Amino acid sequence: MTAPESFTSVSRRLSSAFVGVVTLVLLIFAGLAIIIDSAKVSSELEKRLDTALELSTVSLPTPLWNLDNNVVDDFIAALFLDSAIVYAEVVWGEQLISKKSGENYNDEDSSEFSDPDKFIDQSRDILFEGNKVGTIRLVMSRESVKREFILTIIKITSLTVFIIAAIFLTSLLITRKYIAQPLSKLSESASSIALGNLETPVDKGSNDEIGQLAVHLDQMRRSIKDLFSEVHASKEQIEEYSRTLEQQVDVRTRELAQSVEELEALGEVSQVVGSSLDLGKVLGSIVRHAVLFSEADGGIVFTFDQVRQIFALKTSYGVSQNFEEELRRSRIRKGDNSALGRASTKGEPVQIADLSTLAEYPLACVHQEGYRALLAVPLIHEDELVGGLVVMRKHAGTYPERAVNLLHTFAAQSILAIRNARLFEEIEEKGRQLAQADKHKSEFLANMSHELRTPLNAILGYTELILDEIYGEVPEKIEEVLKRLEKNGRHLLSLINDVLDLSKIEAGRFTLTLGEYSLIELIQTVYASVDSLAAEKNLSMKMNLPEKLPIGRGDDQRLTQVLLNLVGNAIKFTDQGEVCIEAQVEDDRFLVSVADTGPGISEDDLSTVFREFHQIDGSSTKQKGGTGLGLSIAKKIIEMHGGRIWVTSAIGRGSIFNFSIPMRVENS
Repeated sequence: MTAPESFTSVSRRLSSAFVGVVTLVLLIFAGLAIIIDSAKVSSELEKRLDTALELSTVSLPTPLWNLDNNVVDDFIAALFLDSAIVYAEVVWGEQLISKKSGENYNDEDSSEFSDPDKFIDQSRDILFEGNKVGTIRLVMSRESVKREFILTIIKITSLTVFIIAAIFLTSLLITRKYIAQPLSKLSESASSIALGNLETPVDKGSNDEIGQLAVHLDQMRRSIKDLFSEVHASKEQIEEYSRTLEQQVDVRTRELAQSVEELEALGEVSQVVGSSLDLGKVLGSIVRHAVLFSEADGGIVFTFDQVRQIFALKTSYGVSQNFEEELRRSRIRKGDNSALGRASTKGEPVQIADLSTLAEYPLACVHQEGYRALLAVPLIHEDELVGGLVVMRKHAGTYPERAVNLLHTFAAQSILAIRNARLFEEIEEKGRQLAQADKHKSEFLANMSHELRTPLNAILGYTELILDEIYGEVPEKIEEVLKRLEKNGRHLLSLINDVLDLSKIEAGRFTLTLGEYSLIELIQTVYASVDSLAAEKNLSMKMNLPEKLPIGRGDDQRLTQVLLNLVGNAIKFTDQGEVCIEAQVEDDRFLVSVADTGPGISEDDLSTVFREFHQIDGSSTKQKGGTGLGLSIAKKIIEMHGGRIWVTSAIGRGSIFNFSIPMRVENS
């Protein structure tokens, strides 16, 4: 068997991988060795130069002191025995007394030694008995280091290449003999087995992992051979099972289709129950689906009359009009011998497979209509009988369990629909009763307020006459009591007026008297009315009005009532600071605001501040007084003018009540 063109030997791969790893390691070690060796040679060179300088400081002090130039020259010449030294000079004071250069170097110009990459240039003072007698300068060449460094690289590289070549050849021979050749034989056997030749022998002579692989391959060959025999033997069984499976799939598909239809029907019924309170429509949908899915010819939903203890026909599907009329005239009772009567007693479905087998049946019209099989399901909610669901067909036979279970579900939906309808009827009745009670309350409040206001006005009138001394002089003690009486009476009259206004609003008898008015004059009137109240509490009362505002159309008395209420509340709940009234025109609308420096209103109370009988803080309002109707009535008046009223506030920073109304109101 020939290998494909892209085939790569395992031995070559392993050798290459091994050699690659070894090469990388050797290169790393070679590089480190070169770096270390280079640093070592350079260090030794500097050490040699330092040793020469030390020797000079020991040997030259006496000759320099005695100015023995011959000795100095001989010493300098001796230093050049070190081939790395290329230049040396000795200076006595500022006089150069000895200088020597190596071969290939200019003896006259020593500036060429200034390149630190090529030379090491160092100087050192020479001392004699603590006094400086001269200076020696030595220059060493790094060229010798470079030559030694290059030789080192060549040696290390040669050794590395030799080692790599030896390892490559050795690993190639070993892997080819012990890995590649056995794997090649194993591959040929595996290829032959893959082509279907299950009698191919497998070489199992090796005792290593490849030999184990060969053993497993041979076991796999035998297993495949046995498996093929079993597959061939069971082929007919598989074909038979396939035919049976197709039949089962068809049956299951029909069952799933039926289940989908049932779920769709239940979904449709649930949607009708949840979206409609029309009991006839809901029960009609339920009985129609019950008849269709139980394969019946007709169906009826009954409701149970708890008072008369009889079943009443509510809706039907698939039955004739005459049969339906006969059933309406019949009296089906709980516990009688009919299917529904027996089911209501047992509390579970009852079916009659064949009516002709019964000696008698209480409903003769069922026989006359030709029905033979009945299924009745009671509608029971929390042990209370609500009604019943009955399906009928004109051929004998029992209803399948699937149909019985489905009718159970439809019965539950019917119970829910009947309960919803009854609850809705109860809610409607309660609503009518509440509306009637509210109407009576409004009429009572209106009448009562009127009856209270008439004698109260008389009391206030006579009190004013007495205070005006119409009936003679009033003693000082009695005068003080009469003033308090008048003040409390007017407060009571204000409360009665609020209740009367509210009752008129709720009774729909509250109307506006439209006419021309000046908003500036209206605000000035309110200001004059409440200025004395602000002065009593030492509050600053301010107005911020433009010089001129357009003439408006509306009910000026009701708007005055609104503004008086807002300003009065601001004064009532502000203990120090000021109350300010502002007005302006924005987009053909009057915008009026009343600001105070009172305690403010919390965020939770802002949404309920205009609610009837609502008081922001029970303790403070009891101290300040009030019914909690003023802001509610003000809101109604502003809305009747086609406007809106709102408040902005924060605790400790005061409140601002605003209302906006059209400048011209044409219809109240």
